[in-house]
Amino acid sequence: MNCLLRYMIVVLALLLPLDGTAEDSTLFNRLDTDKSGHLSKDELLNSDLVVITDAKGQKQLVHRDMIKEGEAAAVTEEQKHRFFEHHDQDENGYLSSKEWSRASPDGFVLWRF
Repeated sequence: MNCLLRYMIVVLALLLPLDGTAEDSTLFNRLDTDKSGHLSKDELLNSDLVVITDAKGQKQLVHRDMIKEGEAAAVTEEQKHRFFEHHDQDENGYLSSKEWSRASPDGFVLWRF
């Protein structure tokens, strides 16, 4: 019985999503060019981010290579600065995956800047 219970816990742990959704972590990992587990301001500023409008009319932040269809508007350096300053809650100069997922509660970073 204990063995079966442990097995079920392991299976459930593997099946549950970690932090955010696949789209969310894909974008975060793509921007994290040095694979440090957090985003520096330089990584964000050097990224090729664009804003798209989804079918519901919401603006979403994505990498240019992740556009599937529709039109996109480039994100300016000033907008990236504002985004970084707003979401670096602990003000350590990096965006952690936790801070990133707060910016994207439904799996996509909703653009508000």
